[in-house]
Amino acid sequence: MKKRIPAIIALTIFFAYFASNYSKQSPRTEIEYTAFGKTPVHLNGRAQPLDSVARNALLSIQYKRTIRDESGKKAPAIVWLTELLMSPDLAHARPIFKITDEDIRSLLQLPKKPSKRNDLLIALLGPGSAHFFYSFHELAPSLKTISEQAKKAGELEDAQRSRFQKAVLKLARALSTYTSLSQTLHHGQVASFSQELQDLEAFAPAGIAAVNQRQMGQEFDENDFNKIMNIGYLYQGFEQSGHFLSLPSKSESGEFSWEKMSTVLSQILQTGQASEVARSYASIVDAYRNDDANVFNEQVRALHADLNAIDRSLLSDSGVELTFNFLEPFYIASVGYVMAFIAVIISWIRSPRRMNQAAYWLVIACAVIHTIGMLFRMYIIGYAPVINLYSSAIFVGWGAVLLALGLEKFFKNSIGNATASIIGFSTLLVAHHLSADGDTLEMLRAVLDNNFWLATHVTIITLGYSATFLAGCIGFIFILMSLFSDRIDKKSSRAFATMVYGIVCFAMLFSFVGTILGGIWADQSWGRFWGWDPKENGALLIVIWNAIILHARWGGFVRTRGTMAMAIFGNVVFSWSWFGTNMLGIGLHAYGFMDKAFVYLAAFVAVNMLVIALAAIPTKYWKSKI
Repeated sequence: MKKRIPAIIALTIFFAYFASNYSKQSPRTEIEYTAFGKTPVHLNGRAQPLDSVARNALLSIQYKRTIRDESGKKAPAIVWLTELLMSPDLAHARPIFKITDEDIRSLLQLPKKPSKRNDLLIALLGPGSAHFFYSFHELAPSLKTISEQAKKAGELEDAQRSRFQKAVLKLARALSTYTSLSQTLHHGQVASFSQELQDLEAFAPAGIAAVNQRQMGQEFDENDFNKIMNIGYLYQGFEQSGHFLSLPSKSESGEFSWEKMSTVLSQILQTGQASEVARSYASIVDAYRNDDANVFNEQVRALHADLNAIDRSLLSDSGVELTFNFLEPFYIASVGYVMAFIAVIISWIRSPRRMNQAAYWLVIACAVIHTIGMLFRMYIIGYAPVINLYSSAIFVGWGAVLLALGLEKFFKNSIGNATASIIGFSTLLVAHHLSADGDTLEMLRAVLDNNFWLATHVTIITLGYSATFLAGCIGFIFILMSLFSDRIDKKSSRAFATMVYGIVCFAMLFSFVGTILGGIWADQSWGRFWGWDPKENGALLIVIWNAIILHARWGGFVRTRGTMAMAIFGNVVFSWSWFGTNMLGIGLHAYGFMDKAFVYLAAFVAVNMLVIALAAIPTKYWKSKI
């Protein structure tokens, strides 16, 4: 039992943090923001809860999924979105636009905000992020300038844009998202949305009569005609500004259709009254503006009843995604991988068996949560796990972690735990940065819209990527540990060599089979098996490089050190196939173009090449005598 105490303590701390993070997702306020956040709307080609809209929109605007309230405490994104949808004037005073570019701040004549840190902390850590946040009210006088600069930048190719122009475009997009959200549920021209609907229902017959009489050349009431035309112009602008679709309906055949809130005018003109869903939304907006939490909560429940009357799957599906948002499985898993790596480091210093066991169980816990997160995504999108660059990062890490756990189970030398925690954290960190552009559960790219091939070709070849990356990381650890520590002896050296050999064999098999399956898919989709597309070439390079490693080992051209160096270079090949081919922006497979990733990719390649260079140092200078 004593041997298991470190593992029990580590798992207790991990799951306590998990529970604490989950409980923080629901704000403790009289207004039931969580219930409102469950409300389904339609955006980016799919139905999703308002909580997801809030998180993704806030992330794209300020690179965070939380805000600071008036007391300085963190609040969930749904609190911000609710305020923006219903009381934009209050939201406009909240500083959420992050502007770090000094040229933009100078152009817009934005004031330098005082830092809350003392002089010593400013000298050591800088002024802090709050120093760079501005409200919509502060940016409003410069909206025309921002629009003009963004228009000029938009006329250029991305490669030709300067740092300033890229920053201006990001700011303009953030402002566009923000302003469209602020006019999605209501145009804001009258105080009471419910009263407006009642007035429209009462006036509609007279307005329609005036329009019809005018069209037929008959006498008409000019005041009624002008009033209905002004209302039409107002709602035309309301239609253009709306960010998401909020009014669902279901045909007799069972197909859903979604409309913007602005279509409530058409409902009234055609049927004489607004739909029950629109009425509930109007009551919610008014209750929020009147700061009436009880009515707000009551009307949210009424809205959900109206949605259930249309189809119960609307709320149940959005509830699943809301649970996924609250669990934050990939964030929790990344924290756990860091804890596991710390446990591995401690095991190299003291209590190797106990601490390595703690690390092992932490990695298992993280792998379970990692898997749960992937299953949630698969259920929500209805497709196999890899649909875009973001999901590929999650899957590459997941596959490598499972393989590393298998190595640790067999060898019990802590290397499996070390590589699992490093790869798990690093790939989830990559995924986090890839999510900054918004919804990662968006509609599939046309090139991937085939669930059979997603489940076969994409899954298999991505497992080949995972194994290639894992082999390179094991080689990375071997070279650094051998060079700078005395922990590697002949026995452990042979264990390293066996691990890399087995993983490279796995990578060779899966990358080869995945590439062949990709060719068959291409033949069915595009009428040719191979087209020398950059992504196809990248996949072929992985197959060829793994084959070279195996032949070099079988032929006796390399031993342990050479095998490790070649496996590390496999990281370079892997990173090019995974990211580099997308960054070219050409080809049928370039579905995840990420220009900003170039610096990180170049740094990753440089680090791996440096370690390969270190591997060339004669072994007599290594600290481990192997």
